[in-house]
Amino acid sequence: MRELTDRQKEILLFVIQFRDTHGRTPSGPEIADHFGYSHPSSAYEHLRLIEKKGYLTVTQPSRSGALQIRPTEKAARFVSDGIPLLGRIPAGPVTETGEEKTYVESIQDLLPMMKSEDYLLTVEGDSMREAGIEEGMTALIRPSVEPTDGDICAVWIDGDGGTLKRVYRHGETIQLLPENDHYDPMEVSTERVRIQGVLVAVFSIQTFRRH
Repeated sequence: MRELTDRQKEILLFVIQFRDTHGRTPSGPEIADHFGYSHPSSAYEHLRLIEKKGYLTVTQPSRSGALQIRPTEKAARFVSDGIPLLGRIPAGPVTETGEEKTYVESIQDLLPMMKSEDYLLTVEGDSMREAGIEEGMTALIRPSVEPTDGDICAVWIDGDGGTLKRVYRHGETIQLLPENDHYDPMEVSTERVRIQGVLVAVFSIQTFRRH
């Protein structure tokens, strides 16, 4: 990927900030004046080079008309505070990673299924190991949906506390099933049980270096 020079970065940032402030992009003379160029041709040359690298589109509707400068999506990512997500990397055979980027600006970018009312819990214990849910993982819980039999749910049991289990309804009782043969199923009166939400996803972050 051809990167911008320091001056090209400054000009691109000026173009975007000028647009955000004035509702339009600057003209060539305005760019030249801001950067102290004696003639707008120096600004035009930088704009053309920035365009070649994919950060701007520069057009001139008529021979006597002003240039139309439009930042591209690539330019928007340039000024974003997001973290670049560069692609996938196999943990098997060696392969090249592509240059295509997306940007992660929030947890919703990593978990596109996440909704505003969802919340996160940290998994404790190994009773759901066979479902791929390990201790220390983070569980994404959705409280706004009605659970169906077999859903894994965050459950509160009066007198016992919270747990993450598969839920099955049986009349006046609710069966809570673990996913580990070392744990026994639980049969609890519906009066003691409050379903706090349905498990949507789990994910894990392992820290390998802190500095």
